[in-house]
Amino acid sequence: MHQQPRTYVYIDGFNFEYAAFRCGPFARYRWLDLCSFSDVVLRRNDVVAVRFFTARLRPLAGDLRRHLQQAAYLKALTGLPRLSLHFGIFVRRRVTKRTTRRMPGVPAKVEVWDIEEKGTDVNLASFLVRDGFRDEYDVAVVVSNDFDLQTPIRMVRDELGKQVGVIPVRHTSVFARDADFALHVRGSHFRRSQLPRTVALADGTVVHKPPEWEAAAHE
Repeated sequence: MHQQPRTYVYIDGFNFEYAAFRCGPFARYRWLDLCSFSDVVLRRNDVVAVRFFTARLRPLAGDLRRHLQQAAYLKALTGLPRLSLHFGIFVRRRVTKRTTRRMPGVPAKVEVWDIEEKGTDVNLASFLVRDGFRDEYDVAVVVSNDFDLQTPIRMVRDELGKQVGVIPVRHTSVFARDADFALHVRGSHFRRSQLPRTVALADGTVVHKPPEWEAAAHE
């Protein structure tokens, strides 16, 4: 019997969020079981582990619920035995930027908060190379379309001899020449991979799907 290849999945959380939910057509499926999703998309592989790379959101004026929604989701994910969470940080800086057009009464420069996520791509690249070096997988699948990951993907293929696939979610993959294969996802992959509305964790904690996400699922 042909053995399915041992597969690790590496998910760039904010790249995935942006492509699939914020600007993509799958917003109703945010309450996603990432392990089940990986199994459905990679049905010919043995998905041994899923690594999810993200950063914890902070409360922001005008968006006071989003960090609570994320916190509930991350808590629910801790109940998935094959999944591990890896955190970067958000850095907030006050910066001055030029306006795009000169208009009467509008200054040429304005002061804004610049919020930047740090560490996700570095963490993903580090684990991708480390796990490959340790021979923990036969196939690595990167869920991202961030060109900063080109070098580690090439290293894993060319120097470690591992197979690397990519899932860009929406767009043509920027890794077309660097990966062994690219997979494109459909709504059915998301629909079949939802967490239960109420998730009971091993420590007795019960996590509920955010009501805003529940409402979006029925739109």
